[in-house]
Amino acid sequence: MKKKVLILLVVAVLALAPAAAAQYKGASEEGTWGVGLNLGTNTGVAIKYGYGDFDIFGNVGFDFLNLKTDPFRFSIGVDVGISYEVYDADFGGGHHMPITVGLMFPMGFIITDGSMDFNLGVLAQAGLEYQIPDVPIAFYLRLGVGLDMLFGSSGLELGPGFSGAIGVMYVF
Repeated sequence: MKKKVLILLVVAVLALAPAAAAQYKGASEEGTWGVGLNLGTNTGVAIKYGYGDFDIFGNVGFDFLNLKTDPFRFSIGVDVGISYEVYDADFGGGHHMPITVGLMFPMGFIITDGSMDFNLGVLAQAGLEYQIPDVPIAFYLRLGVGLDMLFGSSGLELGPGFSGAIGVMYVF
């Protein structure tokens, strides 16, 4: 019963998110790219593209939360997501901080002593962004919470999913 409720909740969020977000726009200008460093549950390279109505982002890197030596366990993480600006805190003089919400899908490939498990999450995420005026450098903070699914040698395991990251990007 618990699994059915969680799955129905995820389906409802995925179905309603595009309609609810239709009134918002992305935090980045349309057609801009960002490339940088992501630090958090997935530490590595970050990319972002502004579509105007929304932004898409991705991270590829090492998942240090799953790193263990006894028994050996190593994980590569890939995050993809979409974000919408819901509010822009304007500080004057070109300084502003968009507040964003969206969906995030973190994936992990967990390598252990003889097997490889796959982790997939569906998270609601919120974030802050700040770009220095007249300088192509942007900073961000993202936090996500939702459902986590582990497809492993012991079958499917459902549980809570979390994600957090801070990062810096060169925007062009």
